[in-house]
Amino acid sequence: MQHIFNNKVLKLIPTIFFIALIIKITYTYNDIENKKYDFAKKEAEVLKSYAASNRNYYQNLFMNDVIKLDEVTLKALPAYNSNIISNTFSKNNALGISLKAVSDRPMGNNNMADDSELKAIKYFNKNLQEKEYFSDENEIYYQYASALRVTKSCLKCHGKKEDAPVFIKNTYDNAYDYKIGELRGIISIKVPTKNLNDFFLNNFIKSVVYDFILLFLLFLGINYLINKSKKINDLLKMKIQEKTIELKNTLLYDSLTHLPNRLKLIEDLAKNNKIAHLSLINIDRFKDINDLYGYKVGDEILKQVAQTMQKLSISGATVYKLPTDEFGIFITENISEKEFLKTVKNLIKLIEETMFSIDEHSIFITLSSGIASNNDSLIIKANVALQLAKNKTQSIVTYDKSLDTKKQILQNNAGILMLKEAIKNDNITPYFQPIYNTSTKKIEKYESLARIVLNNGEVILPFKFLDIAIKTKLYPEITHTMIRKSFEYFRDKNYEFSLNISILDIENKKTVRYLLDAIKKFPEPKRIVLEILESDKVDNYEKLKEFIDTIKEYGCKFAIDDFGSGYSNFAHIFELNVDYLKIDASLIKHITTDDNSRIITKTIITFASSMGLKTIAEYVEDKESLDILEKMGVTFVQGYYIGKPTKDVI
Repeated sequence: MQHIFNNKVLKLIPTIFFIALIIKITYTYNDIENKKYDFAKKEAEVLKSYAASNRNYYQNLFMNDVIKLDEVTLKALPAYNSNIISNTFSKNNALGISLKAVSDRPMGNNNMADDSELKAIKYFNKNLQEKEYFSDENEIYYQYASALRVTKSCLKCHGKKEDAPVFIKNTYDNAYDYKIGELRGIISIKVPTKNLNDFFLNNFIKSVVYDFILLFLLFLGINYLINKSKKINDLLKMKIQEKTIELKNTLLYDSLTHLPNRLKLIEDLAKNNKIAHLSLINIDRFKDINDLYGYKVGDEILKQVAQTMQKLSISGATVYKLPTDEFGIFITENISEKEFLKTVKNLIKLIEETMFSIDEHSIFITLSSGIASNNDSLIIKANVALQLAKNKTQSIVTYDKSLDTKKQILQNNAGILMLKEAIKNDNITPYFQPIYNTSTKKIEKYESLARIVLNNGEVILPFKFLDIAIKTKLYPEITHTMIRKSFEYFRDKNYEFSLNISILDIENKKTVRYLLDAIKKFPEPKRIVLEILESDKVDNYEKLKEFIDTIKEYGCKFAIDDFGSGYSNFAHIFELNVDYLKIDASLIKHITTDDNSRIITKTIITFASSMGLKTIAEYVEDKESLDILEKMGVTFVQGYYIGKPTKDVI
């Protein structure tokens, strides 16, 4: 934007206004010409209404003997005074309009109709139902007429002569024998065309003068703005340049550390056509620092790390502050990948050895870094390496082709689409695996396992979609479907059945409410077993214990699933008040060949028995495993040797 007030635009405004003014004047003139006829007619109608009201009023005064008719009061009769009033009215009104009662058979010469009035009388005689007449045939005036027909009240004076008042009989010889409905005359109103034209022309001229005054004032204002616009534009241009620089700095530099930010890094990468190296460096568990010490301390850590990186970074490198707790180091100098890696290692080592003293807190941090070299998709590749460094607890990972995650991303996208379609089409289906009682030698319960059954009949196992469901926050949909379908299936069957409930489900209030509602509607809640993964990370055992206690109030049971995986927290088993321990498959599948697996399994069974808990051994694939477990005293077994998961119970 070079000019806020463009001179050409400013000059164009009065031109447009002038054209609009000419159009308005032309339209107004034509409109006035069209309205003269209507105006004249409307004026005449209003005057006729007034004259008729006045005529009727005085007529009633005589008819009701309020005024006695005699030589003196005769002058008050409408027939007598209309001509006098008309002459006075015509002289005094601005438009010179005349109004009088006339007839083709007048009682006096003053009331004799002229040619245009005779035309009106002829019109009324021909059109007996018409009451009004209006014509603009005469160039001098508009002729309006209202019919005066004989009414019953007229016959008092103008009926039979012998019935007329004495004064009328003595005064008039031939004003008798009128018939009701007979036309005796008209109220004639003439509106002079010249006076009317002058009236409209004066108003038109006033309007034009007013519009031209406005145009002139507008012209003066525009001229003033044009004279001042150069100074205003120069000032605004300077301010815009200042704000542009300020905005650019805001967009390209981090407000906390004043380092160039991610947008600046992207800009610098786009401009670069040389071999380059990029290191993305992340502060490990920075959220914990914010949570423990507060955001003020966290911000100070970021500022001090930024200053340290700038001091220790090699010559020619640029340090960037990226979103949240991430930094970048970018260099295009002639340095090998090995040298750059060594430089980053030394930088990380020095920062990790630095004690940051903030508000009497002494804080050490650790860093993770992903490094990529050359000049193709550096940010993406360095970020892939950084994520691997964080997930594998390595300090630094350098990108190579083996780390390409494109294939994995495509697989994940396909998995998300498949999962969403399965939820939409209600294709999440429970499969039931039998659980065998080693004492009664019978199948007494089942575990409900989630499957996706595609439209072509293909069955998708959980390992292909559960992780995707958790990452895309679709996991609660799977849990809800498994609760609904499993409860419906076992409602009328005399089996105990179990469902897997994760810590994610327990922490989801909506899922807990859904589960409680389903339990309340189920006829025998004592047949319901909820399995909780022992390997799930539990941050709040009190919340877990509260959940178990709440559900058990309805008679449901609980099992700890995969017990023995990794390490098992025996102490928490005492607190959680569960009913079953399900021994992890990693122990059972080696029980026929590995002494340690047998010892650990026997320890778990003995421990559970001493606690009054029942045990379930998973992954029983052959008779030899079953025999060993029965001798150890396991309560139930489950696995392909007993039966595979199917859509229906055996």
